Amino acid sequence: MHREHEALMRSEFHDRTILQWQADRPGISSGEQRRLHRHITQYDQRWAAGPHATDWQFLTDALREWQDRPDEMDVYLAGLDYQRRAFGRLDQVSETQWQSLVQAHNIAHEDRIRQRYEHAERDLGIDRWR
Repeated sequence: MHREHEALMRSEFHDRTILQWQADRPGISSGEQRRLHRHITQYDQRWAAGPHATDWQFLTDALREWQDRPDEMDVYLAGLDYQRRAFGRLDQVSETQWQSLVQAHNIAHEDRIRQRYEHAERDLGIDRWR
């Protein structure tokens, strides 16, 4: 993937994520939610139909993995990071996939923080000091 295509993918994935967060806000109207989901679908369809569909799907899957299994993904990313620093290369993933794993990690972390503030009434499995 060319550098400018990768930069566009990362930027649009971030924009798509922000739209998803906006659609998940409490109290949002159903009309506004439908409008946001249409934009999200447009991003997904455009990338799925393009030459970098597998890279977009890898980034999408990586985010889902970070959201569903953060502890396992931490171990996986740490192992890849060690391999990258120790040997100067990655055997299991490409550089684009590496950057996608890091981006997905950052988005998932930001999402956990966002959910704590927007959905304080939910039990997110967070120990609270009283």
